[in-house]
Amino acid sequence: MEIYRSPKSKAKAEKPHEFYYSKGKLIAGTLLWSVASIGAIALSVVAISKSNVGWLMAGIAAAMVWMLIGCIRGLGNLNTPVLVIGADGILFPDGQLITWDVIEENTYLSQSYMGIPTGRYINIKTRLKKPKRKALRVFALDMTSDEYLELCDRYLQRYYGEEA
Repeated sequence: MEIYRSPKSKAKAEKPHEFYYSKGKLIAGTLLWSVASIGAIALSVVAISKSNVGWLMAGIAAAMVWMLIGCIRGLGNLNTPVLVIGADGILFPDGQLITWDVIEENTYLSQSYMGIPTGRYINIKTRLKKPKRKALRVFALDMTSDEYLELCDRYLQRYYGEEA
């Protein structure tokens, strides 16, 4: 049974959906990684003078600084869509379009440690020789897993002609 939709609603549904970085999540990440980086750098400076364990702490501090740089870089791209889901398929930030007919498996992974979210990823396995797998970290995107999976399902059904 077909559900009535206004022409405006139909036009909106046909348009590709663009997902952007969340300004609030990036600012929170920047503040968190700034404090953590400063603390890790201070600890590593003190520890290097006392033992070789300080070098391990310096490596951890470098990883924290890398995460900080990622958040700052994201703040510079707030007006650029990171992920576009449309009738053709899923367009990634590197410009690669994965079409619906080559997608073998499409999952949204949400990781947490003791209730604290630690990562969110989109993982797509394809039938292509290259890439066999396409993954994107979507922790700072302004989207939910339900929204992503619902959009993918809607466009996939439309691609295969299952939706009126």
